[in-house]
Amino acid sequence: MSVRVLRNDSELGAWTHLELRPRTHGSMIESVWSFDGAIAGREQFYPTGTLDLLIQLDGSSTGFRIVDGQPAEHCPQACMAGLLLKPLVIETPAETTSMVGVRLRPAGAAALFDVPLNELTGTAVRLDELIGAEAARIGDRLHETGSHEDRLRLLASWVSARMTAGIGTETAVTRAVSEIERRQGALAVADLVGASPKSFRRRFVENVGVGPKTFARIVRFRRTADLLARSAVPLPQVAAAHGYFDQAHMSAEFRAFAGMPPGRFRATARRPGSEGIVA
Repeated sequence: MSVRVLRNDSELGAWTHLELRPRTHGSMIESVWSFDGAIAGREQFYPTGTLDLLIQLDGSSTGFRIVDGQPAEHCPQACMAGLLLKPLVIETPAETTSMVGVRLRPAGAAALFDVPLNELTGTAVRLDELIGAEAARIGDRLHETGSHEDRLRLLASWVSARMTAGIGTETAVTRAVSEIERRQGALAVADLVGASPKSFRRRFVENVGVGPKTFARIVRFRRTADLLARSAVPLPQVAAAHGYFDQAHMSAEFRAFAGMPPGRFRATARRPGSEGIVA
């Protein structure tokens, strides 16, 4: 597995960010990453339709403080963060921080942990509450591993092994998620539902974390946000290309998920290697 390395030394902070895309379970894992360094100020994250396994390796650090967006004030040092439904603003510690993480698609989180994913939505749960003593064991192994690259490979192997042994997502839900992602969220959710819509929605919520309509909205928003971040396409064209009724509809979705209109979102600075924006 090749590792992508990104280093930054600017007014935004000084850090090294490593990322790899595992060959196994690629449909369940977006990335395994590590961060070592310091970030200046606050960063805002927004819904992406993914969940994050986070393990802070520097026990002496004060940890990341949640300023706005979730009920907890501090992120546990090892935790599972569920789907976001609204913006999340995090203030980073002034001192150097070292941590690793895994960005998971819902199917990956469902295979990794034996818990309904809606119980994780909008919050962060301590890892030991989900997997017991195994949380301490993987933490110890990560601390004992010398290089950042070796830590990434160790974490990727550990996650893949648990996924292989896990139950995973129900087939009907997997097909629905794949279709939502293939259509980039621009579809009528009624097209996904079979003979028992209430039963399907319940199973979708348990396997994904939110209902199919909300998940489709988040997927469409993320695809739109990605385009805004890397292009100068006029906003009316962006709205039409992503299946919004009009620009006003797109603006309402951005206010709900990013806390700001799309024009301001496009103009806001981003830290290299991060999907968040400077808050």
